[in-house]
Amino acid sequence: MAEQMTRKQYRMQQEQAEQEAAARDKKRVAVEREYARETAKHPEKTQRFDEVSYRKVSGLKSKLNWAIGIEVILLIIVALVLFLL
Repeated sequence: MAEQMTRKQYRMQQEQAEQEAAARDKKRVAVEREYARETAKHPEKTQRFDEVSYRKVSGLKSKLNWAIGIEVILLIIVALVLFLL
């Protein structure tokens, strides 16, 4: 059976739980501040596209546009061959 606690023991247990929660919260806030400080020091790491990746993406876009254009032309040719011959 569970042992009955006195009011004083219960109060002490609750105070200890609150102190532990406050300590955990204080540690969490400290870690979050440290992380924010660390990420603020290197804003160049958060830059979305640098020059090299921008050139790569632009090259891939133009190749994709050419591929789509060629596919459309080939589809038109196939449709003409099927329906006109």
